Amino acid sequence: MILLAIDTACESCSAALWVDGKLYQRQSVRPRLHAELILPFIDELLVAASIHKTDISGLVVAQGPGAFTGVRIGVGVAQGLALALDIPVVAVSNLKTLAYMAYQQLQTDKPQTVVVATDARMSEVYSARYAIKGKQIKQLSAQTVGTAQDVDLSAIDAYIGNGFSVYPELIAYAAQHVMQYETKIYSQAQDMLLMVKDDFMQLSTSIDVLEPVYLREP
Repeated sequence: MILLAIDTACESCSAALWVDGKLYQRQSVRPRLHAELILPFIDELLVAASIHKTDISGLVVAQGPGAFTGVRIGVGVAQGLALALDIPVVAVSNLKTLAYMAYQQLQTDKPQTVVVATDARMSEVYSARYAIKGKQIKQLSAQTVGTAQDVDLSAIDAYIGNGFSVYPELIAYAAQHVMQYETKIYSQAQDMLLMVKDDFMQLSTSIDVLEPVYLREP
């Protein structure tokens, strides 16, 4: 199966391609340029893998929460490609991808509770709690947007997200609970793709039901 993943929902714009067990990826942190970057990234990946767009058998797209414009760009590109190529789509939460990235860095087989908090601007964060073991990821709390004080940091094994580098309450927690990996990072298309590729067909849906996740009114 040949899968294409795109993530334009945060400051980082990324795309990844999975072809016969090989991963190709492109990424750049250039906010407000996602609309200009994402299609060239896709073209570069296709050239690198020596395949045509019509060879793609499925899409993975970040559906937010994130910047309104960024989320719309990614979902719009996914909708256009899925309709043109008549292929299924898996929509993935950016917070869930970050939780998966944290778990991968922990390098453990034990279940872990992970809190994700990303900067939502306007003095707020997007956050959620997850229980993870292997590729089994269970969402323990609803994805919310609120103040840093609202983030539940009790009884967790790990945390991740750039909210921990922006808001004093989260910065203070991170200073007292140092993780052995980079926590102040953005979700990435390649990690999103690796998280869902083995279960793509079970998770996939029609493009007709693909919806962006904003958590705030646009």
